[in-house]
Amino acid sequence: MSRARESAVTGHWITFDPGGSHVWSLPSETILDTARRAGVRIASVCGGRGLCQSCVVRVTEGPVEPPSQNDLEFFSAEELANSWRRACQTFACGDCHVEISARARAVPMRSEVESEDVWVRPDPAVRLYPVQVPPPTLQNPAADDYRLMAALNGKWPGTCSRIDLDVLRTLPGTLRACEGRVAAIVRFGEVIGVVPAEKGPLPGLAVDIGTTNIGVLLVDLRNGRTLASRATENPQTSHGADVITRIGKARSSRERQKQLHDLAVGAINDVARELCEGQSLASAQIADIVIAGNTVMHHLLFELPVEHLGAVPFVAASTSAIDVKARDVGIRAMPGAYVHAIANIAGFVGGDHTAMLLAIGGDHEEKTVVALDIGTNTEISLIHDGRLLTISCPSGPALEGRHIRCGMRSAPGAIESVEFSGEQVRIKTIENAAPIGICGSGVVDATAQLYLAGLVSRTGRMTREDPRIRMRDGQPEFLLAGEGHGPDVVFNQRDVRAVQLAKGAIRAGIQVLLDESGLREEQIEQVIIAGAFGNYIDVASAVAIGMLPDLPLERFAQVGNAAGIGAKLALVSYPHRATAQSIAASSRYLELAGLARFNRAFMRAMRFPGRNRN
Repeated sequence: MSRARESAVTGHWITFDPGGSHVWSLPSETILDTARRAGVRIASVCGGRGLCQSCVVRVTEGPVEPPSQNDLEFFSAEELANSWRRACQTFACGDCHVEISARARAVPMRSEVESEDVWVRPDPAVRLYPVQVPPPTLQNPAADDYRLMAALNGKWPGTCSRIDLDVLRTLPGTLRACEGRVAAIVRFGEVIGVVPAEKGPLPGLAVDIGTTNIGVLLVDLRNGRTLASRATENPQTSHGADVITRIGKARSSRERQKQLHDLAVGAINDVARELCEGQSLASAQIADIVIAGNTVMHHLLFELPVEHLGAVPFVAASTSAIDVKARDVGIRAMPGAYVHAIANIAGFVGGDHTAMLLAIGGDHEEKTVVALDIGTNTEISLIHDGRLLTISCPSGPALEGRHIRCGMRSAPGAIESVEFSGEQVRIKTIENAAPIGICGSGVVDATAQLYLAGLVSRTGRMTREDPRIRMRDGQPEFLLAGEGHGPDVVFNQRDVRAVQLAKGAIRAGIQVLLDESGLREEQIEQVIIAGAFGNYIDVASAVAIGMLPDLPLERFAQVGNAAGIGAKLALVSYPHRATAQSIAASSRYLELAGLARFNRAFMRAMRFPGRNRN
């Protein structure tokens, strides 16, 4: 009988601390299942499959089932004796209290990344036309839609040919409430909204929906100015941190896929509402929306089938740009507003990468440029001689601080930088809070410092001779923070191996692109690094461990949220949508699955460079 079936059939009360949430667990639920259902935050990178190290809790009171085999291997004997468990592996046998570890409950701080804003001459898909609509009379009892269209076309010939059905439903009331003084919002001949003729912004949304974060920019379509921006954690992360896990969830049932869709849409709506309220606007005034997302997020948002993305040759249901009514997706906006989704390229290279290439001017770049967005899947493009060559490599979550023994998201208390100075270890945490874990930039720094200090060999073996290396459960680890000042934050042998896998995949991907184009590393004129992780990484550390090419540091540029800026360009300037479509169509995509030269390059790139300075 499975562990789930052996669990109590009556359910129990679980109290989650801190916070004191008192939740009734359903039969056969893990502690993580109960927390997720109640909206209690417990990080779960693998979606509850017992494959990661994120959902650590301590049972402070009450009975639970004995530790799973996975937890027996994960925790030390002392930790198990102190009732530390992983929430996804633990079933309650009675009422109990559960303390959520600081790392598992930490709320990310850096889901929004800074980037240079851009200005482009406004040429949006929607236009606002103030107009006076005459009232009906006995002599001319024309219908409301006819009078509106006649007034628009009389003042601006050819402006209007049809009116959205939802607009028609509210048109009579709007015309009479405003005594005919209205402004029509028109998109290629279709009236998508009618509002009082008052001066003010014509708001649009540019959305970058990533696996981990969702970024939203509120933009005035009349002048191209960003009014406000904000990002939030993608709530789908509670169902797994990587796209493969979410594909599996979506394939399991139609209800699961709909749940993932609703989570993303709800997050977009919540952020949009907050941004609008901050500008004394309402979501119902949003006139146009542009979305850029990786292929899986794109498919989940539009409820497209994802099963073929989960198996070789990883075929998308759609790579073309999509234009649909916002209401058909569930996004709150003007009654007839549209959502435009930027075109995907192929496989796991989605519209977010297209948007990034649009933002950096990849369509007219004359230099030899490598552009990459580092994440669980890292998308990389090589621009050379006016041609685009693109791949996606499975770099895994280690570089985002996950699948690391003390790894966590970028939240207060996360170690974000590490520097060795002789025997001293200098760390910096986010918001200078007490250290509770280590995030992605700190992971790269720690690996680089250990290697450069001679504590890790070129093959990735951590030495056991140095007094700073201690043994725990037969595995060497280096203490980064602790010693009575809080929970120990360590970096161990398995962490080094996880980083080797991640950095090896990225470096091998770059090498395959160079080989395919007949280029050498030194011929790269610029490396552009985009995204949240890329914005905070220390490039020198990434070069030191061999994740990035060994080039002069001045050839590297960290551009922040380039995908969000690309989405903004397509929002404010309709011609940029055609450019994005052209970029996606002209990109030559290499599928790495089964590519022998990638596997060879990967094995070489697993090693650290011959630069050990000590």
